[in-house]
Amino acid sequence: MRYKGYKIEPSPSENFPEMVLVTKGKKITKKFITEKKAIAWIEAVAAESLIVKGSKKVKNELSSIGLIAENDYAW
Repeated sequence: MRYKGYKIEPSPSENFPEMVLVTKGKKITKKFITEKKAIAWIEAVAAESLIVKGSKKVKNELSSIGLIAENDYAW
């Protein structure tokens, strides 16, 4: 199954028969107890990425109109 660019594959073990493996490219490989936990982690990673990108965009816009200094690292 694919979800937001991540590949979710079943990877059962003796103790956790619903375990899944989440991969994205060659860099990210994580195991989760259930598919719901994997999807929750993917959503959290996506949300964090949006927050970081949004703050950078706002900082650049404020800098371009002169409301903050370009080297202001307060946030």
